[in-house]
Amino acid sequence: MQTSLLPHVAAANSLTGRWCAAAGSDDFVLSGCGAWPLLGILAAAANEPVRSELAAAVGLEGPDAQAAALRLLTELNEAETIAGALGVWVRRDVTVRERWARSLPEGVIETLTDQDALDTWADRHTDGLIRRFPLAIDSETLLVLATAIVARTAWRETFDEDVLEPQDGPWRGHRGPGLSRYSRQLDDVTVLDARSPVTRVAVRGVADLDVHLLLSEGSPGEVLGAGLAALDGSVMARGDLPIGTRAPGLVVRETRAVADTLRIQLPPFEIRSTHRLLDHPDLFGLRSAADDGAQRFPEISETPLYVADAAQNALARFTREGFEAAAVTAIAMARAVALQRPRSALEISVAFDRPFGFLAVHRPTGLVIVAGWVARPPA
Repeated sequence: MQTSLLPHVAAANSLTGRWCAAAGSDDFVLSGCGAWPLLGILAAAANEPVRSELAAAVGLEGPDAQAAALRLLTELNEAETIAGALGVWVRRDVTVRERWARSLPEGVIETLTDQDALDTWADRHTDGLIRRFPLAIDSETLLVLATAIVARTAWRETFDEDVLEPQDGPWRGHRGPGLSRYSRQLDDVTVLDARSPVTRVAVRGVADLDVHLLLSEGSPGEVLGAGLAALDGSVMARGDLPIGTRAPGLVVRETRAVADTLRIQLPPFEIRSTHRLLDHPDLFGLRSAADDGAQRFPEISETPLYVADAAQNALARFTREGFEAAAVTAIAMARAVALQRPRSALEISVAFDRPFGFLAVHRPTGLVIVAGWVARPPA
């Protein structure tokens, strides 16, 4: 497990944590690492006060932010189980500055045509997991930036199909599909010493992607925040769990068996979310960027531009065989004029039989690909 993170990974994870804290308590999945590169690219091209607001959201200064954004996307493509894509579309009657175009990867800029082309791009770069672009373009749209991220892994050890029937907690009385698994990897379970203890189980993928399941009495933002903080060591993870240890969903007891075991039980889940980034303008550094009263991005084009809309479609799916997730994040820009815009033997068992969080974590770097919350089990 990582005990320290590279600055750009830590900055992307920090955005993920702040977003989780603002995401509410219903089911959700989001990708901070999908939004973060776009904000970094915009920060390098903005004037004040937009530049400072975006830099605060990104956690890096403008010029550094774009370099870090492109580095993050490159690293995603170097991973075994993750792929990332960047797209930029410009309307025919808008000319972008040559210096800005050269600062982006070759072949990224295309002509903005129609919605079908954007939907096709989203579908292609998420292997069909997300078939619709998160934004609808219109006659006012001059420029669009987007990222697409897809992650897939099979489990090292598959789960068995089961029935989830919690005996207590907020899901008591529910009876529905479940997954269970016995393993001898006791070090996959730890207790995080957060304000409220968090039980964490790492479900290992066959390559370089794991899913961390997180259970606590805290709010989704607090629980996921603790899981994120544990990735850089700022929250301690305790793996020494003697007989009698109790934590949320976790029991450690003595039993009769041929070996020490870890039993995990949880529901399978599929969560799809759509997020409007301008619903949280300060979180993403977009408050002044979304003001249509003046040129906000002079380094992109002489045409005065502002952020007219920003959104993300995200998916996470956890099954007996593995995990897959995808996110498409997009920012649409329009002309900056006064327009209206839309707003003995040891047994450890962990039962995720109440609302819980999850993080899909790139194991070598600690980058969180998606984070989410399961508020209700499947019927």
